[in-house]
Amino acid sequence: MESRAGSILLLISAILTFLASLIAIIFIVVLLVSPDTIKSSQNLSPTTSIIIISIAFIIFLILGFLELHASKLMKDSMTTKKGGIMGLILGILTFNLLAIIGGIAGIIQSGKN
Repeated sequence: MESRAGSILLLISAILTFLASLIAIIFIVVLLVSPDTIKSSQNLSPTTSIIIISIAFIIFLILGFLELHASKLMKDSMTTKKGGIMGLILGILTFNLLAIIGGIAGIIQSGKN
């Protein structure tokens, strides 16, 4: 049985992850325009900070696409459990409560026939 609630929760989680990615890219643009915004107490050069934020941007994008894939898997009755497990793992790794609840909902719905 497909899990509509779990799929929607994972979709919302993916959208929020993409928004976090957008915020990271905005920080990159701000740092490129004004490198003086970096605190001197961090002992990081502007280039190092931009690289770190770029890596965070890429990680958020990958996690967002994985959450979208898990949401899509939960719409099919044959792969609901796989999508639920994937959503649960992503939620635990990213401390994302919506993904955790969506993954649990998918796992529960996969057991119902």
